[in-house]
Amino acid sequence: MRYWKRIPPLKSLLALEAAARHASFTRAADELNVSQSAVSHAITTAETFLGAQLINRSTRPISLTPEGKAYVATLANCFTQLAAEADGLRRRRAADVLTISCNLAYGNYWLLPRLKGFHAAHPDLQVNMVTTYQGLASLDEGIDVAIRFGRGDWPGREARLLFRERIVPVASPDYVERNAPVRSAGDLLSHDLLHALSVERSWYDWQQWFEQFGVTAPNPLPWPMFDNHLLMMQAALSGRGVALGWIGTASDFLRQGLLVKVLDVPIVLDEGLYVVVRRQRDRRIERFLDWITDCAGSEAAALEQPFRGA
Repeated sequence: MRYWKRIPPLKSLLALEAAARHASFTRAADELNVSQSAVSHAITTAETFLGAQLINRSTRPISLTPEGKAYVATLANCFTQLAAEADGLRRRRAADVLTISCNLAYGNYWLLPRLKGFHAAHPDLQVNMVTTYQGLASLDEGIDVAIRFGRGDWPGREARLLFRERIVPVASPDYVERNAPVRSAGDLLSHDLLHALSVERSWYDWQQWFEQFGVTAPNPLPWPMFDNHLLMMQAALSGRGVALGWIGTASDFLRQGLLVKVLDVPIVLDEGLYVVVRRQRDRRIERFLDWITDCAGSEAAALEQPFRGA
C-alpha cells in the first residue's frame, strides 16, 4: 500500500502531536526546534490533507476538535509503538556491543594484543575502546568496563585485581650496547632517561625511582619529556634512552627482545591493574570479566618472568 498517499507528511504529524500534547504552538516549536509559524503551517497542511479541522485555534490554550481528539489518539498510539520498537532495536544492538575505557599505554601494550583471544571466544560481541592520556579511565555513561591503574578503592565501583605492577628500567639492545654499563641505580644519572608527563603522583616517575634507592637526583631531572607513556615507550624502543618499564607496558617487548633490563632490580608497587565495573551489570560484562580475569591469572607468572632473572 502507498501509505504516503493516504497520510499527511510526517513533519506535520509530529507538529500536530506535539502541539496537542503541550496545548501550545510555542512549546511545540521549542520541542521540535522550529518556529511557531512553522508548527502552525505544518498543522494546517495536515488539516488540508485530511479535509478536517483538528485544532481549535480560538481557545487559549489551544484545544483539539472532536475530529482532532480521535486522530491524535491514534497518532500518539502509533508513535508510541514506533518508539517502543526503536528502543527494542537499540537494546538488541547494545546487547552485542561492549565499550571499554583504558589508559592509552595499557590499551595499546597490554589489552589490545590480548583482545583477539576474547574475540575468538566471544565472536558475537563487538568490543569498542575509549582511551585516555592521563588520569583514571572513565566509567561514565556509555562505558561498560574500565581498566585502571590504582589501589582498587574507587567508591561505588567493583574492582578486580589483574596483577600488581612491577617497575624496572628498560632500553633497547642497541642503546645498551652503545652506552656505559649500569651496575647501580646511581649509574643511571649519566644516562638519557626518558620521562612521561604525569598529573598523578601514583604514576611512578624517575624521581620516585631514585628515592627508592636512596639516590639524590637533580630536581627537575633533565632529558626528554613526553606527554604520555606510550610515546615514552616508543622512544625507548627506538633507542633514545632508558624508560621505566611496567609489567603492563614492557613485558611483551622484553619477551620479544625488543627491550632489555638495564638494571635487574624490580620495584614492586602496592598499586596494580584493575578491571572496574558498576555494581549492577549484565551478561555482556560478566563474560568479559570472566575472560579478562582468567587471562590475567593464567599470564601472571609469565608477566612477571621478565622482571626476575637477567
